[in-house]
Amino acid sequence: MGPAIVPLVAYIWLKHRDPLNVIPTVGGPSVPLLSYIGAFKFLFRAQELIQAGYDKHRGSPFKIAMFDQWLVVLGGSDIVEEVRKLPDDAASPGQGILFLTQLAKYVHSDVFVDHYHVDIIRNTLTRQLGAVLPAMVDELEVVCGELLPTKEGDAISLPGSKTMLDVVARVISRAFVGQPLCRDVQYLDAAVSFTSDLVKARMIINLFPESMKWFVSRFITGPSKNLQRVMGLLMPVVYERVAQFKRREKDSTDTPNDMLQWILDEARERKESLDHVTMRLQVQNFSAIHTSLTHALFHLLANPSIIPALREDIEEIASREGWTKAALDKMWKLDSLLRESQRFTGITVRKAMKDITLADGTYLPEGCLFAFAGQATHSDSRNYDRSEHFEPFRFSDLREAGESTRHQFVNTSSEYIPFGRGKHACPGRFFASMELKAVLAYLILHYDMRFEGDGGRPANFNLSFSVIPSQDAVIQFKRRSRN
Repeated sequence: MGPAIVPLVAYIWLKHRDPLNVIPTVGGPSVPLLSYIGAFKFLFRAQELIQAGYDKHRGSPFKIAMFDQWLVVLGGSDIVEEVRKLPDDAASPGQGILFLTQLAKYVHSDVFVDHYHVDIIRNTLTRQLGAVLPAMVDELEVVCGELLPTKEGDAISLPGSKTMLDVVARVISRAFVGQPLCRDVQYLDAAVSFTSDLVKARMIINLFPESMKWFVSRFITGPSKNLQRVMGLLMPVVYERVAQFKRREKDSTDTPNDMLQWILDEARERKESLDHVTMRLQVQNFSAIHTSLTHALFHLLANPSIIPALREDIEEIASREGWTKAALDKMWKLDSLLRESQRFTGITVRKAMKDITLADGTYLPEGCLFAFAGQATHSDSRNYDRSEHFEPFRFSDLREAGESTRHQFVNTSSEYIPFGRGKHACPGRFFASMELKAVLAYLILHYDMRFEGDGGRPANFNLSFSVIPSQDAVIQFKRRSRN
């Protein structure tokens, strides 16, 4: 046996002993090396493969090859509820996210060892939603005044995805870093570019085995450069806030009430390095700057007949109660649109932190990456009537029929898992819900919007786990009269 054959034989032998071999494979052969056929399919047809496996195995687990490891896909309400009850030291959503994003290759490991910024989202931010909303609405009015028509009847055509990303970045930054930084073009560009560059980087990094990921990441410098840009712009603000703190009492009424300040207060208690504060803030930016608004807007414009009902509902509530969190909570039709939009996207990933044996006998070894078949679950006719159809008022109708709490956008169930489930559910979903409602409601009230050209909603682009709205869609925004 030649020297070159030895590593190949060893590789095949190790793969043959893989405990995941007993789980059926979807998308291609499970034979070592030939499994890369399935990995290539998964890169561009992930949702299609997951749907095929879900349909074929009906509640039983299956696996799909990725370039660096297997992904075990779980389906069925019983398993969703079983995994929901597992502790974080057994099934970690955080470690699953780190795998998907490869954030740890660019952000200091201390940020993830003590992830108190997640607790700030779960607790402080959620408690302060009503307090931060007025500033966010103010920023929304400003950014729309800059990007969109301000005179009645005027119209402009803009790239939909980029415009929504610009709006989201501004509104979120107002809540995260306040003025004037939220309007700094360089800061916004660096914050958004970090997110987009990290998505590109992880696509390349995840093509390689774990032993090579760190080495490969050193040659993909986009995220590092943008992180340094963000930190360079944030640090003067941090130093100024530290100086202000020394000049006043901690409970002074003029203390900024934003994400940066909350992180800074916690860092002071822990005596943490100030550059780690800026890293944590950027991790929050990465989580918050998402495509959910674009998906929802595209769904709205693909169903223009629903706009009058939404507009009437929003206008009646806003005129009576103003732009408050309580008012947004009462916009059930808008809430339903968002929930229905998210029913068509997303996948929830976990990493096994130790060996797990599920009730049905499925064995997930330590280090195994596993996911729920989110979109397939949401399109299952056993879970939703007319599941293949986009029905924007599906959930508001159910709420009006007497199930008001269960079908709110932020609520999860074993049949609705875009946010995860139970204690593992996304801690920022309450903020995201408020932000998305505010932006969409404002756009619906002030603008007539439509896709340029004919043909309805442009197709999404699927890239591994990501469902990306069309980057080519152009939207016409025309300023409405509200008289």
